Amino acid sequence: MITTLFWGVGLLFLLEGIVYLAAPSLVESVVKIVAKTSIQQRRMLGASMALAGTSILCVVKFLS
Repeated sequence: MITTLFWGVGLLFLLEGIVYLAAPSLVESVVKIVAKTSIQQRRMLGASMALAGTSILCVVKFLS
């Protein structure tokens, strides 16, 4: 269980690093856009991302 957690965190860091390496100006633009959105919209975005992530993990667990 803990190995899977560390694997997931490592994968997250890898993907984040690739994004910052490949398109740092795009990341800056996205941060500016997010800063302009309301707190309610950010909460909905966070909830949607959490739901999508949970769904992906459930599908992966189901298929393996």
